[in-house]
Amino acid sequence: MGNYDTLPEMLRYVVSSYHNSFAFNDRIEGNWQAISTEAFAEMVRRLALGLYSLGIRPGVSVAILARPSTYWVAMDLAITSNGAVTVPLFHNVSEENFLHQIRNSESKILFVDGQEQWQIPQKHQKEFTTIITRSIHHNQEAAADIIGFSVLMERGDQVSKTNPGLFTKISNDVKPDDLATIIYTSGSTGIPKGVELTHRNITSQLHAASSQFPADPSKGVALSCLPLAHVFERMVMYFHVASGISVYYADDIRRVGKLFLELKPTITAMVPRLLEKIYNKMEAGLREASVGSRLIGQWAFDLAHSDNPGMWSDWQHQLAEKLVFSKLRNHLGGRLEAVIVGGAALAPDLCRFFLKIGVPIFQGYGLTESSPVIAANHPEHNKVGSVGQAFPEVEIRISDEGEVLARGPNIMRGYHKDPEGTAAVLSEDGWLRTGDMGELDDDGFLTITGRIKEIQKTSNGKMVSPIPIEQKFCKDSLIDQAMIIADGRRFVSCLLFADEQELSQLKERLGKKNLSDEQFASCPEVHKQMEELLAEVNKGLNHWEQVRKYHLIASPLRIDTNELTPTLKMRRKAIAENYKEVIETMYRESGDTP
Repeated sequence: MGNYDTLPEMLRYVVSSYHNSFAFNDRIEGNWQAISTEAFAEMVRRLALGLYSLGIRPGVSVAILARPSTYWVAMDLAITSNGAVTVPLFHNVSEENFLHQIRNSESKILFVDGQEQWQIPQKHQKEFTTIITRSIHHNQEAAADIIGFSVLMERGDQVSKTNPGLFTKISNDVKPDDLATIIYTSGSTGIPKGVELTHRNITSQLHAASSQFPADPSKGVALSCLPLAHVFERMVMYFHVASGISVYYADDIRRVGKLFLELKPTITAMVPRLLEKIYNKMEAGLREASVGSRLIGQWAFDLAHSDNPGMWSDWQHQLAEKLVFSKLRNHLGGRLEAVIVGGAALAPDLCRFFLKIGVPIFQGYGLTESSPVIAANHPEHNKVGSVGQAFPEVEIRISDEGEVLARGPNIMRGYHKDPEGTAAVLSEDGWLRTGDMGELDDDGFLTITGRIKEIQKTSNGKMVSPIPIEQKFCKDSLIDQAMIIADGRRFVSCLLFADEQELSQLKERLGKKNLSDEQFASCPEVHKQMEELLAEVNKGLNHWEQVRKYHLIASPLRIDTNELTPTLKMRRKAIAENYKEVIETMYRESGDTP
């Protein structure tokens, strides 16, 4: 995939190699708007020169606060083509984190796209010298200089008139070890840290990905449905661009199912929770089918979940394929060649199910600090339960304490303005301490066994890994999130957070619409369902791991209450504080105190 070591070089390679009229696609007022490879590159050039006119030079930080789109990617590449530094912000960032990230990165220029995204910046315009926008309504008496996206490109045109060779010069001046971006960690355990990634960090990942996931630019269609502020989707996006395939940006995560049917993508990236929701939709369809179809469907589902080789004979598979599996794949467009899963742990039985029905799931593992991929399964080597073998050029080893260590050209330069934090995770010879516990098998496949800081110890001294137990609860369509409580306690308990849509539908099915969500969550029918779920979860756990008490909460966890990070990771400390009384009640009822 080309010979490039910087993002500007990658863009030049793309322009010289591909001529795709539908390279970038955004849904505008219900219709897809396509931008060709050449038009996109021209947009980047004009934006880069417009930024130059604003004083953007190498090393200067520019923030982006927008939903994923062609314009997000164009602005990002325009910034980095100047040798400047992109600071991506999640569109649902909290006000506190917004200010911390802006000030820590010293970003004085902001690109904001969308009225919803404008809510926080409009209150803090004095933080910026210039705000660039495509679609916000603002007061004329703005504290910052606010200019439109098209106006910025026109400024670039003026620069180009007086200095026609400037863009070539400034983009050629970018070096592989120059800083390309500062990405702030999700902050699940404290204040977000700014991870410094260079051009080499990022491009090394693109070359590695291309060797494991070859793409056909004449047939490839990518559906992008995760935030580009997340390093995982951003790297995958660069990979799509470098592969020359058509990219479609989901305008609403709730419409992903419809977009699969409409676009028939060949590749997409997902977090496990999105995959869980797709599975739950499949199960819901099974429940709503006629008696005959339901019996056949349940047999096929059981077959796909089975580990018994005797249940996987050729005739059974052929029959299940014809009657059920092909139909399930068609709900996902029917053309998927790769679903790349990252960002969190994927339950092995869920991975196995999708692989058995013919959906190619490839789980990977990494951190923002590693750009992000450390290990990944791929078409040639895919082992359920593992996160794959080391990514090309990446070394993995397990410390004496069982911690996963990684080294390679993808490892961050360090944390921004935080030498102590950097020294705590990065050794002098380049090994990154991931904070995850793991094991390597004889074939080099890595299995993550837990997060060092998330392993909990009961008052009896027993160690409990919460994530696998939480995943078991979340397999039930009624449960959106689950949080295990065990640290310093005599036994394990769990907070269960309901899926609002599923709760509403169940209430309607049971004829309980007169009850509030809170009343319905504690009614006998729901209690019975939760008791059955609890028994099923506990069945495969060691005695000391078994959940003895639980509480079902009618509303899901939220980002704006600080319970979830923008990447939907739980902030356990904040949740424990918000539901302190609920937790204490569970233990008081059992005569237990912390």
